[in-house]
Amino acid sequence: ALPKILSHTAPAFCMGSCSFVVEKSKESTARVVVWREIGVQRSYTMESTLCGCDQGKYKGLQIGTRELEEMGAKFCVGLLRLKRLSSPLEYNLPSSLLDIENELIESSCKVT
Repeated sequence: ALPKILSHTAPAFCMGSCSFVVEKSKESTARVVVWREIGVQRSYTMESTLCGCDQGKYKGLQIGTRELEEMGAKFCVGLLRLKRLSSPLEYNLPSSLLDIENELIESSCKVT
């Protein structure tokens, strides 16, 4: 669910670039080791490009600090949404926090 949420809220996130398969070449990655050794059911690795984007609003642009900060903020909003979806009755948020969530979702990074 988290990758799906991020694909709707984070312009730098690309669901098409995601791989959830445990391949032989991925056996030593943190997400697979955490799953096998500790039993964490949903462990993800988020990677960033060093060469620039080839899709979305950042297509053809180099990723900088602002875009990484934006991704971090969108990731936090995604976790908040995931929590609200998984336990809506237990998780009542103050309206001011919902306003912050909406501001983060609607904000865009100024690319120079």
